[in-house]
Amino acid sequence: MTATDPAPRHSPNLFLIAARDPVAGQTKTRLGETIGMERAARLYRAFLSDLAARFSPQPTYDFGWAFSPPDADFATILRDLGHTLGPDVRFVPQDGEDWGIRQANILRWGADRGYTRTVLIASDSPHLPVSVADDALEQLGSHDVVLGRVHDGGYYLIGSRRGVDGFLSGVPMSTASAADALIARASALGFRVAELPATFDVDEAADLDRLVAELAPDGAAAAATWSALHDLGLLRATTGHRWTSPSQTVAS
Repeated sequence: MTATDPAPRHSPNLFLIAARDPVAGQTKTRLGETIGMERAARLYRAFLSDLAARFSPQPTYDFGWAFSPPDADFATILRDLGHTLGPDVRFVPQDGEDWGIRQANILRWGADRGYTRTVLIASDSPHLPVSVADDALEQLGSHDVVLGRVHDGGYYLIGSRRGVDGFLSGVPMSTASAADALIARASALGFRVAELPATFDVDEAADLDRLVAELAPDGAAAAATWSALHDLGLLRATTGHRWTSPSQTVAS
């Protein structure tokens, strides 16, 4: 797997965001089954916009995006969302037949390029604070693996030290046991595992309630996401609305 640009390494640490080309019907499909694929894609574009505005290269880490599909021009996608990208932002194509293999390849990519610590977050939690990067990297100073759980049993963050490998092998992805299985696998290999505070991600319509509650009352923590929720009529989550099938959802 090769990066699309050879940006020089400035830090021993690498922080990456895993993201998809925000095309309707190809991203956030579980959410789209309820609110409509185009609305789900528009909301995901707002997630990317907020994350791009919040995270950038820092003195404590180099920064980049691990993107899918691997032939996407992800730099142009972000520019089209209105973001100016500096020359030191890395773009790493995701490579592998499933998400577990792709994660392992991304972490290995960082290690192969000399990074002492590599951390990867998902792009399904637009409310994540910028401090999550330094918190994870700090934990890797005394641990081999760092993990941040989401409440459904998966995880929003994974990171490892250089030379630590194999702990993602055989771990079931997108299941209620993914985080537990990963910790069990890493521990069985003798790796020290640290955990960051748990949060939620937005995979299904029910998660919209949590997202709205997290961003209320003014959405300042993720302005693009809040604006999209408003424009798409999704702030109804605050009223206890239970999301219905696409045919019953107001069109975007």
